[in-house]
Amino acid sequence: MLQGDEVVRALLAAVATLEDLVKVGRDSQMALSALEEIAFELGKMDSTESRRFVEALERVAAAEPDRAAWIQDVPSALGIERI
Repeated sequence: MLQGDEVVRALLAAVATLEDLVKVGRDSQMALSALEEIAFELGKMDSTESRRFVEALERVAAAEPDRAAWIQDVPSALGIERI
């Protein structure tokens, strides 16, 4: 694990929790708004930052094979173009 991967893991935990809240309907609008804000902020990344973020996601996915597919799908779920 490289420096900064902890931040990616924390972000993934937040995204997973918010997605669950959207699905169960409890506070779903607030959870959806939070996901949209995360997507908006991540969408501000330049191409280098975006590439490094995706590389970090790939490292985390490799370390967590049970969640790898979900982790690798996070950028597209948040509307972030993979570079």
